[in-house]
Order: sequence, then C-alpha cells, then structure tokens
Amino acid sequence: MEEPAVKQAVVIHPRLSIYGGGEMVALHVIKTLQNLDYKVSIVTDNYEPSEVERYFRMGKIMEECDPVQVPAFKPVLSRFLALQQLAYARRLMRLLRSIKADLAFSTQSILYYIPEIMTFHIVYDMADLFEVASSGYALGPLARVWKKPYYMILRRLLHTGLKSNRLFVPLSHALEQQLASIECPHSAVVFPPCDMIFRPRRKKKQVCLVSRIAPQKNIGDFMRIARKLPKRRFLLVGIHAEKYQNYAREVLSTRPQNVEYVRARIRDRPELVEESKVYLYTSTEPGIGIALGQAMGAGCVPVTPAWGGGSEMLSAAKVGYVYRNIDEAKSLVEKSLDSEEHRDNPEVVASRSMLFSSENFEKKLAGIIQNSS
Repeated sequence: MEEPAVKQAVVIHPRLSIYGGGEMVALHVIKTLQNLDYKVSIVTDNYEPSEVERYFRMGKIMEECDPVQVPAFKPVLSRFLALQQLAYARRLMRLLRSIKADLAFSTQSILYYIPEIMTFHIVYDMADLFEVASSGYALGPLARVWKKPYYMILRRLLHTGLKSNRLFVPLSHALEQQLASIECPHSAVVFPPCDMIFRPRRKKKQVCLVSRIAPQKNIGDFMRIARKLPKRRFLLVGIHAEKYQNYAREVLSTRPQNVEYVRARIRDRPELVEESKVYLYTSTEPGIGIALGQAMGAGCVPVTPAWGGGSEMLSAAKVGYVYRNIDEAKSLVEKSLDSEEHRDNPEVVASRSMLFSSENFEKKLAGIIQNSS
C-alpha cells in the first residue's frame, strides 16, 4: 500500500530580520500547519532558528521548516517606500512562482502570493498598498490628499487580482468590515495569537506600555498623559525601530521625569508588565495589539483610545476603559490605578484575556484551513 503523499505548505514572510507581532503570527501559522501534518517551507531573508527561539521560545517550530531564503528588502528613499516595495515584490514573485505546494500563507504583505496556489493572507491593517485598493480607509498614512496621484499610479501598477485563489484572514472586526466593503473573499475574524507568557503579580501603582518606538504606536500621547500625572510612575518598554530613529529621538526628548524608558525585550523583563496595575495602550491602529493582549493576561487594567483595535479588544473581553481625549485618558488612568472594583481585579482581567490566546488562534485557523481544502 502506498503511503499518502506529504502535504506541503509554504509561509511567505520575507522580512524576518525584525521580531515583532507579525513574526509571532507567522510562527503560530507555521505551528498550526505543522499540527495539521503539513511539511512547511518558509520564504524569508533571515533563517536563524536559534535566534527565533531566543526571542519567542516556541521550541523547534523553525528548525522543522525548510528555508527558502530571499534577498532582504533594502529601500533607498523612504519617501517612495511603497513604489520600491512593489518593485521588490515583483522580483520576489518570480521566485514564488517556482514553488510547489498545496497551499500558501502570506503573513507579511498582500503583495506576496503564489497565483497557482490557494493563498491565505493574514490581514493586520489596510496599509501596505492594500489601503490603496480600499479608497474608503480614512485614517492611515495613505489617506493624505496630496498623495492621491502617487497612489493612482501604484493602483495601475498593482495588477495582482485580489479575488482569485486568495482568502484574507482579518485579525479584527474593523478589518473584516473593510474587506467586505471592497468585496474581497475573507474568513471570519481570527484574533491574533497572544502568547500568555505573563502572569499577575502583586500590583504596583504604575502604568506600563510595551511598544516599538514608531509613529503608528502614538507614543507621543503616552508622554502627554504621563505629564498630566506627575506623581504617578510610567514605564515605556521597547526598542527603536531602525527606520524611525528621528521619530524615536523626537518623542523620547519629550519624556517627562515620571516616565522611565527601559530599552529591553519584555520577555527578559516580564516583571515590568506583571507588576503594573495599568496598561496604557495609545495606538489607534485597527489591528488587534498582541502586547495589549499579553498585558491583559498579566492582569493589567487596559486603558485605550475609543477607536482602533484596542477598543475592540476591550469590548470583546468586557474589561478596561476607553478614552476620547488626553484629559479623559488622564482621569481613567488615575481611576484605574486606585480602583478596587471587581472588574479591575487582576485575576478577572487575566481570565477574560484568554479570548486572545494563541490556542484560540490556532484552533480557529485550523478550522479555516480544513474548511477551505
């Protein structure tokens, strides 16, 4: 009797030289595929299993992948980043067309796919040229009026069909609605995998944020809120994003005395989150924040803007507080620091955070794969 053929899958994640939420999603996609008995290849610029394990501690997931290494994306001019990314994607597509597999996952950009293979796209937000295709999106960097002629040119260059042999997997309800508005084939929402690596400890009356120092993270508001509460302790934990060095320098120069900046990987300093009473998430990005989910797992009371992925998480989990301006944020942070309400109990917050666990992500993703095969 012949043995059944080994199922083959490819995960397209060209830039693995940085480690963040997108890379965590890619790893859990790989894990899900491996659990479904797929032999997984990964298209990447940086195949270093030991380095990935040091950052994410997920065992032999990367070691069991076959690497397909590609040149790194090295833009020359930041002003025309999208155009350069499109040119890079076209070069990469020539390589991708030669890959044979049963299915593909594109976990970094909608530009990368394999036309002849069913490709699942993880959708973090509507940027990265996808925002160009969705003219109704009003909040991102591609919404600036003066850039419209530039994006009209890009639209014409973007010949990739968005509806043939592709399924988009949104990581929030807002993203699902935007996908529906442009009639793209999509699955139901799958919240991204928040590895619950933190546990509630005895809480200190301090406010924490774990984030890359990048414009979309809205770190400036974190500083403004902290300045209004000079007697409270605030912790900003993270690293500079290389391409945003000027932004990092500028925003850190506004740091008030009650804000401590800790440049570290939070997995090396878990106590900074675990001991914090409040997690102040200032980003208005539409995608779900993995760091926010992890902080909730540590029992931190979440405080977020009233729009974006943060507010969606709080609504789904029925915890935390949302604000509409800096003064309201200041009041809610102070209230949360002193709160003894049942809803703000660390164990209550932690239990409700399991909605965003990696186990939930893998279970729902496995269902989408099996139903699409």
